[in-house]
Amino acid sequence: MIVSCELCGTKYRLDPSRLRKDRAKVRCSRCGHTFVVKKDAADESSAPAADALSPVPEPEQETISYQRPTPRPVRPQPAAKKKRSLAPVLLGLLVVAGLLAGGAYYYYAKFVTGPAPQEEAPTSPTAPPAVPQVTIEENIQAYFLENATVGQIFVVQGKVVNEESRPVSFVLLEGKLYTGENQPALVQKAFCGNVLSKEDLMQMDMADVQNAMMNREGKDLTNVHIPPQGKVPFMIVFYNLPDLEMLKDYSVEVVSAQVDQ
Repeated sequence: MIVSCELCGTKYRLDPSRLRKDRAKVRCSRCGHTFVVKKDAADESSAPAADALSPVPEPEQETISYQRPTPRPVRPQPAAKKKRSLAPVLLGLLVVAGLLAGGAYYYYAKFVTGPAPQEEAPTSPTAPPAVPQVTIEENIQAYFLENATVGQIFVVQGKVVNEESRPVSFVLLEGKLYTGENQPALVQKAFCGNVLSKEDLMQMDMADVQNAMMNREGKDLTNVHIPPQGKVPFMIVFYNLPDLEMLKDYSVEVVSAQVDQ
């Protein structure tokens, strides 16, 4: 019998004898969409099918394979072209004029007006504190899931390592999804120590998922008093995704943390 993918419209030839029940889930090999096929609702037209289609094995029904994009290379800025100009000549004239003006001012200040009053040097603004040394391990996992309320979501998870000599707490991460033009399409933040199972991610309301991700202390206080070289898992969940063909890359970075006193 002939079946069509609900998402991209690709037709497939499916052997009815391979369906164990009246309803079965199958996956489109072209776009990866999973949909339900009924024995009595199949399209029996004579339109040609692209390939034979098999029912999706039970362990694989909940996830869609995802190949992690390659990191975006940083392009070096091109060197500025050297241009010949009158700058050296003008600079020499300015130096001579400055010396003459300085000598005249010195003579006037010393012999005419006396020593100038001392002025206090302006105080420079205090620099913001640096983010503690917390790194992200290389073995990051990224995959798609189907949520019951918002549809397809994109999940990034891994671990951070405390590189400081003292314990740290409240590690906050920021994840970004990029388009082909290297423009951020989605930005999402999450505190470390908050990890949900795939079953919860597929069934929970997305508002509850985001509330869980923003638990500052982490689940069971795992994001508090992280010892030196200690590791804490993290998870960032993106939803309301744009067209998947637009997404080309993602990134995760540490935006804040606190060193314990």
